[in-house]
Amino acid sequence: MKLQFKGKTPVAIKVTFALVGLNFLGQLATSFLIPKWSPITPDEAHSYLVHYKGFAGYYVQPWVGLYFVYGFWLHFILLAVFFLMMWLYRDQIERVR
Repeated sequence: MKLQFKGKTPVAIKVTFALVGLNFLGQLATSFLIPKWSPITPDEAHSYLVHYKGFAGYYVQPWVGLYFVYGFWLHFILLAVFFLMMWLYRDQIERVR
């Protein structure tokens, strides 16, 4: 089963889908780059402790640490918003064979 919008896809759907994709790429990048680039001892620039895969932790800048922790939950919130918007625009969606 394939679904498509009648006419053009609404801008709100495109923006929400783009935010989901960007958040996914950001979370993927932080997951790979925190162990490679972050120190294991704190300094004045890297003061936020992130526990990572059973290791004692890495110290990152506070904004990176907050994004790493809360970005995971943000992804589920953005997915819920995306599916809510799909439900709200359900009258504009048609099934294609």
